[in-house]
Amino acid sequence: MSDFQLLTVSTEDRGTDVVATVSGELDFGTTNDLLAAGEPVVSAGRALILDLAGLSFCDSSGLGALVQLHRAADAAGGSLTLAAPQPRVESVLRVTMLHKLLTVVDRVPAGS
Repeated sequence: MSDFQLLTVSTEDRGTDVVATVSGELDFGTTNDLLAAGEPVVSAGRALILDLAGLSFCDSSGLGALVQLHRAADAAGGSLTLAAPQPRVESVLRVTMLHKLLTVVDRVPAGS
């Protein structure tokens, strides 16, 4: 990747769920940033929505982090939703069949 972008994750606690807006590239060097933001939420049994509209790249390490968050959410009674992935990221989810394991939606659901 010639235009290297670090990962940024900003969270918004909406009461019933937490939306984490993820931007940049999710790869070996940045997965810990995603896990640091997401694991406390899902491990507490809460709903985490990852807004992936700004995520331009995701490698196998990033996919592993998503699966790790999914498993932690499942174990704690929480949930993980991937929202608004760019076509490039959505393609990776489909090729790896992770779209069948993970909940993927077109847009960030409205808060209640």
